[in-house]
Amino acid sequence: MNASQRLWAILVFVGIVAAFGTYVALNTAPPPGRWPAFYVMDPATGLLIEPVSGAGAYQTFVLKSWLDKAIPFVPLMAVPYLSFLILVPFVVPILNLRAGWFRRFLTIGIALIVSQLVLDLAYLLFQTNVIRDVAAGDGVGGFLVQAVWGHDQPFNGFPSGHCAWTTIAIISLWRLRSRYPRLSWGLILWLALVYPATVMLRQHYLIDVYAGVLVGFSSYWACMFLIERPSLVPRDEEPMPG
Repeated sequence: MNASQRLWAILVFVGIVAAFGTYVALNTAPPPGRWPAFYVMDPATGLLIEPVSGAGAYQTFVLKSWLDKAIPFVPLMAVPYLSFLILVPFVVPILNLRAGWFRRFLTIGIALIVSQLVLDLAYLLFQTNVIRDVAAGDGVGGFLVQAVWGHDQPFNGFPSGHCAWTTIAIISLWRLRSRYPRLSWGLILWLALVYPATVMLRQHYLIDVYAGVLVGFSSYWACMFLIERPSLVPRDEEPMPG
């Protein structure tokens, strides 16, 4: 890399860290009067799911579906969930730099930043809450779950930031498969575990996963076309002259 590219690389990594910081800043319970109380009422009992008065009062949307109720709680899924923090914002972008594909590095880096800004808007306008209806448990799994729950409150749920950023990383790794075949496929398979981990750790509901994948996919491809400007000519056709 030349001096200009090194500067841009540093700025991109700073931007990624800053973007993640916006998630942390929004990862708090909303004020008690933010949403109408009927949004958090349990239709079966008529009781409010969340407190609406007192010092710890808050109101959010709960997007739990019938299928979410059938998903098991698996504490050890905290391992791929936590590994995301190193692999997605740092390892995968660095692999693009090492491969000598600077524009692809810019694509993934800026896509991570852009996707987080989209997520932040969703969290401001439609903040949800995942009800943790299980205990963390004991042993290594319980310790890891406590590490997740202790640093990531269940309020920024829809769309899932983990799933959005993981989707961006997987697309980037798929494009790296010719340069690093074993490493790329290994990381793709490992990062694919992040999707089930988000719901098996009671961090998200299924609809959060679907929305996160959509945000990640859209952000990556939009950034790719703006930064790399790939040709849309099919492989079996030649571009028209002129």
